Amino acid sequence: MEIVEELSVQEVYDYTARLVVAGKSDAEIERELVEKGLAVEDAAVVTQNMRNQFQEAYKEQAISNMRTGGLWFLGGSLVTGGTYYLASEQGGSYFMTWGAIIFGGFQFLQGAYQYMKNN
Repeated sequence: MEIVEELSVQEVYDYTARLVVAGKSDAEIERELVEKGLAVEDAAVVTQNMRNQFQEAYKEQAISNMRTGGLWFLGGSLVTGGTYYLASEQGGSYFMTWGAIIFGGFQFLQGAYQYMKNN
């Protein structure tokens, strides 16, 4: 990589990450990297590598949201169903864990949306 002497490879990637977070397009990022002293080909490679890293991070976050949401939904449903079953068999009251069910369902759907949006 032909980098201006003052910039290390890590600094170039850090700078590129800040541009991605700022919402710059690939063309804008590449132009700014070329202005900083990178060759056109190197700027394209750095930009694509950074986009791939961001895509992976978004995908991992979406999967984490789906997993966490699914567990909350399942746990809330099991507590509600289990206590309802016991109450119907033995009499008494049962717990409606609406919070866990709603929160889990919302978080799962949010993760699914994130996953579909970034694939």
